Amino acid sequence: MTEEAQIPRDDASEPEPAINLPGLSELHDAVANRLWSKLPGWASLRRDGVAGLSSAVSNVSDGMANGVLMGVNPIYGLYANMAGPAAGGLFSSTQLMMIATTAAASLSASQALGGLEGEERAAALAAMVILVGVFQIAFGLLGFGRLIRFVSYSVTTGFLSGVSVLLILNQLPVVTGHEAAGGNRIAQTFNLLVNLGEINLVSLALAVLTLVLAVLLPRTPLSNFGRLVAIAIPSGIVALFDLGGVETVRDIGEIPRGIPMPVLPALSSVTLDVITGAMAVAIVILVQGAGVSQSVPNPDGAHRDTSRDFVAQGAANAATGLFNGLPVGGSLSATALNVIYGAQSRWAVVFAGVWMALIVMIFPGLVSSIAMPALGALLILAGVTSLKPREIRAVWHTGLPSHLAAGGTFLAALFLSIQAAVGIGVLLSALLYVGRASTDVSLVELVERSDGRIEEQEPPKRLPSNSVTVLDVYGHLFYAGAHTLERLLPAPQGSRKPAVVLRLRDLSVAGATLQDVLANYADKLADAEGRLYLTGISQRVRDQMVRTGQLRLSGPVQLYDATSIRRQSTRRAVEDARTWLVDGGEAERPHHG
Repeated sequence: MTEEAQIPRDDASEPEPAINLPGLSELHDAVANRLWSKLPGWASLRRDGVAGLSSAVSNVSDGMANGVLMGVNPIYGLYANMAGPAAGGLFSSTQLMMIATTAAASLSASQALGGLEGEERAAALAAMVILVGVFQIAFGLLGFGRLIRFVSYSVTTGFLSGVSVLLILNQLPVVTGHEAAGGNRIAQTFNLLVNLGEINLVSLALAVLTLVLAVLLPRTPLSNFGRLVAIAIPSGIVALFDLGGVETVRDIGEIPRGIPMPVLPALSSVTLDVITGAMAVAIVILVQGAGVSQSVPNPDGAHRDTSRDFVAQGAANAATGLFNGLPVGGSLSATALNVIYGAQSRWAVVFAGVWMALIVMIFPGLVSSIAMPALGALLILAGVTSLKPREIRAVWHTGLPSHLAAGGTFLAALFLSIQAAVGIGVLLSALLYVGRASTDVSLVELVERSDGRIEEQEPPKRLPSNSVTVLDVYGHLFYAGAHTLERLLPAPQGSRKPAVVLRLRDLSVAGATLQDVLANYADKLADAEGRLYLTGISQRVRDQMVRTGQLRLSGPVQLYDATSIRRQSTRRAVEDARTWLVDGGEAERPHHG
């Protein structure tokens, strides 16, 4: 368990007033609970050290493969898996979450950088990754973690499925040794299929060998190092038989020795495309990371905070960008391996970054000899395993709105940029939420039975004359939901002196649209010499209605404040309405109970 740093204070002094600015509590918790936490015992640290070493070895292949996907020197992937876990592991509320390179983040960043090449691409990448970190830290401090739940499951499934398919298609030129022509990856894939004679069969054979090894080795005693062995054997074959026609990491760029010094990128690298790309990448990482966070409980039972994990991933990307690394985020596969390797605490994640730094310093020559088709094959495997047939089936069987949301985001990811797909996904999520909230409104009539119990019935189409009709509403009454209520309310036309008691116990905010609907309905009731009684009104809703003045509260509309006793205000309204109907008296009295 963690402990907050104790700050001595003068007992005689007056306590400081609390400052409740957005993000300060998250920042305080992140620093106090993470940086000042006590180290675990030696036995736990030793297990974390071993788990961190195993994770670092596993992250070597993933990091380099994502570097290939980004179109930069694969060593940048190792820099990311060095700085990302070391920085992010200190702040994360999900203690065992491995913050490392992910295919979705790398693919998103690669598309955002467009046609930039060489040093210009590397400089823009560093600027983008730092901006990703800045955006994520800001999102976390502002408490945006709670907004993730508004991203539709259908949209997320469609987007990630599209990214997975793109990931596979992006690696076909790498594993076949042939770069096909075409305006996008779909067109390039068709071009490749009609020009199979251009394929480098040796590269393809090495890629197939890598795939077979990567699938089979995890079932053997070499499971902890399966992926590393899967790329080492094909790379050894290339070196042993001097297969010059097969591309290696050395052909992509020189592998520097040692660890680079942290450097801020030039301001000229920060363009509009880099900024918008960083925003899109940040959102992709946060959506993925939120899923990882919720799937891994903390060993000590500590609470997991999505917003704090945003801050952790932001810190990881800010640090990674200083070392010219790739974007990083919560990785489901790396986190699962971290748990399998026996991680006990967050220090396993931190140690993974430290071990990666040692690997980068000691084995740069081996990294440069890795065969590119082997790395491409690993990315294809990652893309295939990222496709979730069960989740896709669940979305498919849900209904037409889910089909449209998932299909639209999937096609946007395939044929448009990742930034556009993210924007479309967010828009579709908002439309789905508003659409479902507006249609999920129902109205019932409450009728008291002879035994005293309340029965819900279908409300009448038209209000009866000289009678009290008690209604209860369920659902969200924002915007379109308010208009749905307007359509459901019984019509007062043709009635004389109808009294309507509308129960609004669950209403937390009375928006302008709802107040307009209620005011119009009250006017219709007034035309029929009727009245509207609103019950279960919270103090906040009362204040809003009084401030706006849309409802004539001194005449045809009466408010009854909610009490701690359910339906008490409704019963009082019914009594007053009956009194008004019987003797025509005003029955006016304060309604605050």
